Amino acid sequence: MKRSLFAAGLGAAVAIAAAPVPQLSAATDELAWKPCAEIAKGWNAGDTRSECVLVPVPLDYAKPDGKKIGIAVSRIKATGTRRGVMVTNPGGPGLTGVQVPFDWLSNKVGALNDELDLIGIDTRGVGYSDRVECGGDLLEVPPDATEEQEFEALGRWHEKCVAMNPELAASISMENVARDMDQVRQALGVDKINFYGNSGGTAVGAMYRSMFDEHVDRMWLESIMPPVLDNSADLAFEESGERHFGEFSAWLADRDAQYHLGGTPEKVREQLTRMRDTHGRRQVVPLATAREPFWPINAAKLAELHDSGRPQVEKKPAAAGRQARGFEQEGNFYVFANDAFLCNGSVDEREFAEVLANRAKRAEAFPFSGGNNNGLRHCAKWPFPGRVWDLKPGSSQLQLSAHAYEMVTPHRWAELMQAKIGGSLLTVLDDHHSTIKSIECGDKLTEFFRAGKAATGTCQGARQQPPGPTGDLAGTVKLPACSASLVRPESARADDKALLLTNGHCRKPDRPRPGQVLVDEPTEITGTVLSSAGRELGEVRARKVLYATMTGTDIMLAQLDSTYAELERRYGVEPFPLSSAAPVPGQAIKVVSSYLERTWQCQAEAVVPVLREGEYQSAQAVRYAPECDTRPGSSGSAVLDAATGELIAINSTSNRDGGRCELNNPCEVDADGTISVHRGRGYATQTAAINACIGAGNVLELARPGCTLAKP
Repeated sequence: MKRSLFAAGLGAAVAIAAAPVPQLSAATDELAWKPCAEIAKGWNAGDTRSECVLVPVPLDYAKPDGKKIGIAVSRIKATGTRRGVMVTNPGGPGLTGVQVPFDWLSNKVGALNDELDLIGIDTRGVGYSDRVECGGDLLEVPPDATEEQEFEALGRWHEKCVAMNPELAASISMENVARDMDQVRQALGVDKINFYGNSGGTAVGAMYRSMFDEHVDRMWLESIMPPVLDNSADLAFEESGERHFGEFSAWLADRDAQYHLGGTPEKVREQLTRMRDTHGRRQVVPLATAREPFWPINAAKLAELHDSGRPQVEKKPAAAGRQARGFEQEGNFYVFANDAFLCNGSVDEREFAEVLANRAKRAEAFPFSGGNNNGLRHCAKWPFPGRVWDLKPGSSQLQLSAHAYEMVTPHRWAELMQAKIGGSLLTVLDDHHSTIKSIECGDKLTEFFRAGKAATGTCQGARQQPPGPTGDLAGTVKLPACSASLVRPESARADDKALLLTNGHCRKPDRPRPGQVLVDEPTEITGTVLSSAGRELGEVRARKVLYATMTGTDIMLAQLDSTYAELERRYGVEPFPLSSAAPVPGQAIKVVSSYLERTWQCQAEAVVPVLREGEYQSAQAVRYAPECDTRPGSSGSAVLDAATGELIAINSTSNRDGGRCELNNPCEVDADGTISVHRGRGYATQTAAINACIGAGNVLELARPGCTLAKP
């Protein structure tokens, strides 16, 4: 599903096929599979197992002999004796699915590839399948636009996109995706399918089982969507928030000596309500309704806001306009497809008056948390009436799993879905989203698909990594999916343009190629400056990448529009001093992640001669001691000398799965060529060489004496 945090993200989009993906063979009525890497533009060249084909299906199932559209399908054949197929869906709804089988080979779903073909599908409207290609011309609204003006702008965008292909736009629905999936099943020549879907993919699975239960062998749905897309789903979401608010208030009252927000739960609730009314819902409600793992850091943010009285700066670009919510292009036109799936499955909130009426109902039901901008359906001026999902119980084996504390698809939604369609429900005790396939508890998933063993009750989820000590995040900058830092070289002056440091692999849209060094490259980077406690203070922008490479190191240095003095006046933060001293084994360090809003403290365990990750190599990489258990999202995080606070390196990667010398699973190469793998360990890339390459005015001078950075 798509929410504002979601970010998060749940998969990468791919480009349009350079050559036609093969169709069904008319002569044999069999699928003419071909290697995806040979026929699909932008495919991972290292993927030698995935095969692709385009399956024709009716645009309108009421007219089965009418116009056809193509549904892109991928397959990775079972490595052993094949007993069936596993159809997968990564979510959204609207995320591309054809790359999923290869991407998931190393997780619990991939473990089933010994006996199941893994099948990926780009649903209609997505990826390589037929889609409405809308997203390049983004509508803008003035920086001071009201919410209603943003809503109206989104409505105009919807009308423009729908006009490009009204028939296809109207057909992007869960019912049609289920029908398409059954066409794929028939084309595969199997009577029954297994299915695994997470997040938005749970709605796909639930609809398929409701319509084609007799063709389901086993189905697992993880991080569950609500069974109905209406105000009841938002009420269930905000019910969780109100309950969390009460629990958080009691916790804060017990710690009044530390946070000074009230000595009783009642006084805390009164104080936080006043702060909400003074500073706005966005400043307070998300912090006060989060689950327990976030309480210490959120309490510090609220205490900082209370003491300073200085709210975060609303994000507004310095340019003449900003994009209205939901207008961004996420590759493969995901945003429009997501809106189409959700709006064609709901009947309300086409007009702004409906949004306000529903919000008022939630505010009345839940006085503190109720009435937020729901973010679930962006249906402004959607021209089609929509149809409420008609989900039903079935007789095939169904397993649901939900995470107890997550706030993307709250546990309550899983309870509502179970009441609607049945199945066993497993509760994972963590706050993560869609991770059952990647944790130890996921062994229950493989047991279910191999032996039909249902799972109930609870299981331990991903190990909770509590936030580090509060008051450590000033000087950091949050980027989309990466961390970054404001840094000040030894020669820099207060009136110099400030520098932003992160990993080379955080460069958008593409990371540098092996051997590539980029210098003085125009760019558009927007980051969010964090306060000491991690509150978002406002934005910074970079128009130029001074230096970026993943050759011998993994760094990107960008020049901001603002000077150091301007940033200090605007946000009250100072940059990290950039050290010329290289880290040494045994040195006490602190890893500070703006994106995850977490810190770790440990020692630099070793300096590795060569760290190899796929085609990339870094020299003198720093391996952390186990206490610095970094994870995805910490890329680019500042690595500080714990004694001086100087920046001595930046976090770059970790060996996640124990793989050998591959992306996300680097290996160490000793001076004698010996290769070793340290599963679960994190690594940093050194930054000591940067100072010698910075001249007067904070400009990059690779020809300076002593500059050892790789040259173009």
